[in-house]
Amino acid sequence: MFTREALRLNWRSVRPYLVFAVILFFASVVVGGASQGPVEWLDQVLRNVQTISRQAASSDNPEQALFTAILFNNVRSSLTAMYMGIMASIMPIVTLVVNGMMLGYMFGNIADAGHNVWPLIAKGILPHGVLEIPAFLLACAYGVRLGFSVVRGIFGSLIGRTQPWARFVLALKDTVPGAILIAALLLIAAGIESTVTYWLMT
Repeated sequence: MFTREALRLNWRSVRPYLVFAVILFFASVVVGGASQGPVEWLDQVLRNVQTISRQAASSDNPEQALFTAILFNNVRSSLTAMYMGIMASIMPIVTLVVNGMMLGYMFGNIADAGHNVWPLIAKGILPHGVLEIPAFLLACAYGVRLGFSVVRGIFGSLIGRTQPWARFVLALKDTVPGAILIAALLLIAAGIESTVTYWLMT
């Protein structure tokens, strides 16, 4: 599972799903940015994110509170998207679309208000996003792969294939090193977001 050859095969297997996740995510960013007028459910998602930030900022140690909140939320969301992918890949696909649209919608609102979004991206997204976004996309890619392997296993069983669930078992095993890598990336990203990004934005 953790040998060099096993990790190489793991990456080769998940790579097509990662490409799919990247395309779907950034297409959702474009759709969210192109939304005309207020979108209630996206406004609610943004309000939830702002609530977490405000609660952390009002604590005695805002950096530590922000680190804990960000890490817990990101790890929980990513691993949920990964392992709930077992239900026909629905959860990771929905997660990609919602998060992409939320990001695009936020940027679109800022631009519509006459502000330059590039400083926000450079200071508020880029420092931690170079690790956080790839980790999120990788988690969703593993989730989509897991869901596809379940569908293949079901159809393979129905038509009487030999070892129809072999791909599912392999996909499930491959999530273990994937989850470790994702958690490590999110740990570093949370540290950057609660210090560097927090300092730049304040």
